Amino acid sequence: MSNSVLAARPDAVSPRPYVFPEVHTLEVGNGRILAAHLPGQPIAWLSLLLGNGALREPDSLDGLARATAGLLDEGTAKRSADDFGTAVESLGGSWSVDTGWETVRLSIDLPVAEAAAGADLLAEAVRTPAFTDTDVKRYLADLVAAKVESFARPGPRAQAALRGALYGADTRFGRLAGGDPQTAAALNAEAVRAFHATWLREAGTLLIVGDLEQLDLTALGRAIFGDSPAATAGAAPRPEPVRAPDRLALADRPGAVQSTLRIGHSTPTRAEAAEQGLDVVALRVGATILGGSFTSRLNHELREVKGYTYGAHAGFDFGRPIGQFTASADVRTDATADAVADSLRVIREFIDGGATSDELDKTRAYLAGATPIGLQTAGAVGSRLVEMVRHGLPEDYVTLEHARLLEVTLDDVNAAVRAALRPEGLVVAVEGDASVVGGPLAALAL
Repeated sequence: MSNSVLAARPDAVSPRPYVFPEVHTLEVGNGRILAAHLPGQPIAWLSLLLGNGALREPDSLDGLARATAGLLDEGTAKRSADDFGTAVESLGGSWSVDTGWETVRLSIDLPVAEAAAGADLLAEAVRTPAFTDTDVKRYLADLVAAKVESFARPGPRAQAALRGALYGADTRFGRLAGGDPQTAAALNAEAVRAFHATWLREAGTLLIVGDLEQLDLTALGRAIFGDSPAATAGAAPRPEPVRAPDRLALADRPGAVQSTLRIGHSTPTRAEAAEQGLDVVALRVGATILGGSFTSRLNHELREVKGYTYGAHAGFDFGRPIGQFTASADVRTDATADAVADSLRVIREFIDGGATSDELDKTRAYLAGATPIGLQTAGAVGSRLVEMVRHGLPEDYVTLEHARLLEVTLDDVNAAVRAALRPEGLVVAVEGDASVVGGPLAALAL
């Protein structure tokens, strides 16, 4: 038997400060540029943020914004879809699209030496898409098939039920941003062309991350903005939550062996939270303790203690145009009502008793360590620039919020959660076999 030597475990150190990369801003033509400087970074990340999304869609055409954005690289006035994809790949680039309620964003990350060529491709896609009947028909057929497949899996119906209960299923915000199989089947080339012509022509905001000493920001802006007009449309009308929503929404899934839970209520946006004096950093800590990590109270109770699920999660999304608190889990059908009751109980106990000093210390260390690790890539830094633009945040907000994380107190965390989380206003949405779970859920008398 050989002797083995175990190295001593290193001592833990206190969380360290973090400073977000330097941000430069400038105006080029009718557009605006925000650029974060990463000295020596070999990858450049370019992203064009346009200010119109799903809330601009016509009635009964849910998902049109996402479909239009997805079609922008499916052929242009100069290249076919295959040729465009080849052009991106030849630069060593990666293309992505993100569509929200108020924005459409196209991004490419590629070697910094190819940034100018990448900017040309971004401009080509958004300014001169072909939208040929053949390309659109093929893309939309694939989209319908993808939606049918997605809705065959648990999750989308529960999310739709929650949104409908909170915001009204007859409103655009009360349905899914990406639409469903029925609305996808209603889309067509004419609608795609009209949406692009009406809402995606503006110059927008160009976000750049990379070694700025190797990038000509003005030239990149000119290439992408060209002579595009400045945004002229005001913000889309702000949706309003239902004043007294039904506390239980059930989406029937006959024969399901699991139930999907979505429990939530609306919250302020980031800007509104600041106006109301809500500490978003303290809320982030509190949400992590409640349901944002594997050791969270919600996951521990539903997974480890009760064995209802493989995992449970909860958190605040202070997004736009409305924020939302959501708790979620997939649980055994026979445990559906018990899982709902226990989830609500854990939330109430957390508000009544508050977090503990030990939970705060562990969560602070976890989040403080996650910040620099999570911002190692150009794209990750770019995601914070997106937040900066969408929520009107200062250029040093990441640095300030990290510093706040290191000093937030237990009283701060508990006060923030009690101010933002309303157990009596939580709506429970369940996707499951109604013939099995309907009676036990009704017995909870929500």
